[in-house]
Amino acid sequence: MAATATPAPSLAELTAGTLIRWRQAVAVATGVVVVAVVLTFVLPPSYRATASFVTTDVSIELPRGLGDMVEQAGLSGITSQLGLGGSRDPSQSPGFYVQLLQSRELLTRLALSRFPDPSTTADADSADLIHLFGIKTRDAQRALEIAVKRLQRKIRVQADARTNLVTLRVDARWSTLAADIANRATELAGAFNKEQRLSRSRARRTFLQDRVAASLAELRAAEDSQRLFYERNRQWEQSPALLVAERRTRRQVETVNTLYLALRREFEAAQIDEVNNTPVITVVDRAVPPRRHEWPRRGLIGATAALLGAMLGVLWAALRELFARWGERNPAEARVLREAAARTRAEVSGALRVRSRPR
Repeated sequence: MAATATPAPSLAELTAGTLIRWRQAVAVATGVVVVAVVLTFVLPPSYRATASFVTTDVSIELPRGLGDMVEQAGLSGITSQLGLGGSRDPSQSPGFYVQLLQSRELLTRLALSRFPDPSTTADADSADLIHLFGIKTRDAQRALEIAVKRLQRKIRVQADARTNLVTLRVDARWSTLAADIANRATELAGAFNKEQRLSRSRARRTFLQDRVAASLAELRAAEDSQRLFYERNRQWEQSPALLVAERRTRRQVETVNTLYLALRREFEAAQIDEVNNTPVITVVDRAVPPRRHEWPRRGLIGATAALLGAMLGVLWAALRELFARWGERNPAEARVLREAAARTRAEVSGALRVRSRPR
């Protein structure tokens, strides 16, 4: 049968047909809201704990002896080679801690740390995050990799460069676990940076120890050279050439002596830094278990579902109106489509009944 030449519906006709099907639109919107509300009760809650700390603003100050040396001609390169110039330690900047708390090394340590198991009532029970996250795999390395990826999604770190304040937010299924993870991450950040500082202090002390020994040997050689000069030239005040040589020898001894004293002071400071137990971070707020969950927010989800359901309901009613108009213009094709839909629905229903029968 040939298609009838029914004109396409106008906007007014489409709007009127959609309004007539308002019951269908309301049903669709109600269904969306009901599904969303049910999901808020089915999905596990998520709690957010927050911890914050400030970093120690450490600057490598130049000692007074070396500060005087830098002003002397020819010695500015020595202090730069020794790494003793005044500058801020990059490992104490807030940005460093942001990268550290998101690094794979620290997240691996965090995933392998043991926490009280909130799913049990026994206080002595503890488990690592691989178990608490419910990761089921026989490959230990793969399980650890999945735990690290989940921590990357659950941890958010922000830093304020003006106040050196670092804020750490952790989301977890249990409020106590979220607080424990945040506090443990803060402890690991301080311990990791302290290990690095100790390693640098030890390497710096070893380097300065060798430089002090070499500088002392150079100083003794310069003093021996000066002594020999005085022994061989007892009337050096009478000769202009010997006067210049004596000044050169004395200046060499003074320069080497100043460098030796500065290195000696730096060596003593490095020994103190190596055994320094001062915390590199100061905790401002320890994370505490939150009383209310962060997600799901039933009010927000309900409002969003209502808006989305209304849009979907109107769209469904408009599509039904368009399909009805198309069926009027193409009755044969519409009949074939309805028959195919009915046959498919019957086959699906039969397959579901077969699967539901007891064996």
